[in-house]
Amino acid sequence: MRSLAVWTTTAAVALMGVANAQSTGATDNASSDGNLRSAVNAYAAYQSDVSELRASQVENAEELETALDRVARHNRDSFTRGWIAYGAYTAAQSPAFVQGVRDAAAYYGRDAVIWAVTVDPSYARGLRGGAEATRVLLDSANADSARIINVADRYQELAYSIQRQRWANSVAPRQDARVQRVRTLGAEGAPANAVPADYAPRLSATTASGSPSANSYGGRRFWDSLRGGPEVVEVSSTPANARFSVNATRAQALDRMAAVAALQALDATDSHQSAVTQLLSDPRSRDCLEMAQLQLYQCMSAARFRYENAFCLGQHGLRDVGQCIGAVAQPEVTAMTPVTSTARP
Repeated sequence: MRSLAVWTTTAAVALMGVANAQSTGATDNASSDGNLRSAVNAYAAYQSDVSELRASQVENAEELETALDRVARHNRDSFTRGWIAYGAYTAAQSPAFVQGVRDAAAYYGRDAVIWAVTVDPSYARGLRGGAEATRVLLDSANADSARIINVADRYQELAYSIQRQRWANSVAPRQDARVQRVRTLGAEGAPANAVPADYAPRLSATTASGSPSANSYGGRRFWDSLRGGPEVVEVSSTPANARFSVNATRAQALDRMAAVAALQALDATDSHQSAVTQLLSDPRSRDCLEMAQLQLYQCMSAARFRYENAFCLGQHGLRDVGQCIGAVAQPEVTAMTPVTSTARP
């Protein structure tokens, strides 16, 4: 738990905002937990399409067009909100974090803690149990990033392997119209049926239910387990026992996830829906995804042959997005970390 001096300052600020927080709660009648579930659907839609892209074959022009549509049909704003909501549910499973939030509320007052995490999202990860919540979030982000980049590798390799096939090394007709199509898909976002109906029962998690296992919500194989079938071994250059710390330039995404999780721990998401809505919108994550989309459009605009569209799909529709997610973490530097030396002249 944070120091008493810090908490005293926060409590004083909180007391000034209690009346405002309570009045806000009075007007937020819709179910914020329902909104969280709805937000998660956008992220689930992308991960479902990643699963489809990994399983499907691309052996002709029509199948490549379908793959392009799958990777392009995701709105950056909805994706961002969905990812933050997914992280919130993941962090809220940590019993240590939930207990830390509730202990703080018991000591300083529930309204004070609610106000503190809404005005300063980084506050939640500073509570007792925050380190455990952070670890869970980093593990989840690394796993999701790895599976996306794994599929990106497949499509970039595909781009090279199909160059000798007549359908792929021919000039892509109506490329301008194709680029406009994927732009429109990205603006509209994935359709309602992009998430399989049988996913719905598993797209939320119970508060304080325990750290995610490999196949459970937020776990390493969660998205694969939804689809079923044999385990897919992800290829990664990162050692399996590598430890990660928070990348300070992207820490705000984790802060927002933990802040919403703290509101869940205090059963405050319904009464503070406006705060939840604001917390779900992380500007840096959204900007990263926007850049990935712009790079996809630019790459496709410069493409002449069909196989080049496959490369654009892998590099910008998948790899860049996976890196946006994985960028919240960075490998920890230890005494055993290899040091690259510079040869003397």
